Amino acid sequence: MNLKNMLNMRTNNILGSLLITTVMMSCGTNKSEVKDGPTTGTISLGVDESFQRVVEAEKVAFRDNYHFANIHLQFKPENEAIADLLNDKVRGAVVTRELTEAEKAVFTREKITYRSFKFAADGIALLVHASNKDTLIGLDQLKALLAGKQKTWKSIGASRSGDVELVVDKANSSNIKFLVDLFGLGNSGLAVSAAGSNKDVIEYVKSHPNAMGIIGSNWISDGDNPTSLGFIRSVNVMSVAKESSLPKAEFYQPFGYNLALKKYPLRREVKIILKESYLGLGTGFVNYVCGDMGQLIVLKSGLIPLTRPITIRQYQISQ
Repeated sequence: MNLKNMLNMRTNNILGSLLITTVMMSCGTNKSEVKDGPTTGTISLGVDESFQRVVEAEKVAFRDNYHFANIHLQFKPENEAIADLLNDKVRGAVVTRELTEAEKAVFTREKITYRSFKFAADGIALLVHASNKDTLIGLDQLKALLAGKQKTWKSIGASRSGDVELVVDKANSSNIKFLVDLFGLGNSGLAVSAAGSNKDVIEYVKSHPNAMGIIGSNWISDGDNPTSLGFIRSVNVMSVAKESSLPKAEFYQPFGYNLALKKYPLRREVKIILKESYLGLGTGFVNYVCGDMGQLIVLKSGLIPLTRPITIRQYQISQ
């Protein structure tokens, strides 16, 4: 074999080896860099149980538009959803509070980017039995009941006798945590019992004349949903004021007009905290929820859109 042929064979072997190496490296790189996109892929989101209905509606509508997008919703108490976010078990969390300083420190320490997007507002609704006509309460009275300083209906100025049975969905839910933070109460020693879910709270109030239920207002605010209509027709919704001494006109219920104008004292805002440093499926879902169609779903579900303007009209109804 002459020198020319030997050189050609050696060159071909080197090129072949380089080609194989390049293909192997290319395959490895693609495998490690395969990610979801704004409308494709699979992710999980932790969702506060109080917002199960609206987030499920958003997911269904998003999937109807983008068939290759798979979003798995995990419904759980707010603190558990955030814990899953910190432990990289979910891509984002739908909650009502911002991260604490300790939680932010986890992201800072691990050099992880997170973003928070407010998209809706609702309120904490207080429900009583259909036979209970004492439907006015001030924040001072509610605080006294939660702290156990007042226990009876008569102690808060009601005509009904007996003790007030405060009922919440779960002991660590966002509903009770919102009130604990608002009133500066500790997490222990609260005069409340847990029914298991927002729906269970409503069912409990329906069958217990002295009960006062604490739920997210979106469970009773969707006028087009037969289940929501059935809930609201079976109980009375309390009107709340900043102080019990205020005139009756200063007591408000947790429905659209009062939430939009921030008149209802127990109003809160709902947000998606997203842990995503690229344009992935989490970002695509957030853009949809905060866009025109997503905000229309928010409005229809009985919440107040926060990223799109709404029009409030006043009508005078003649008798």
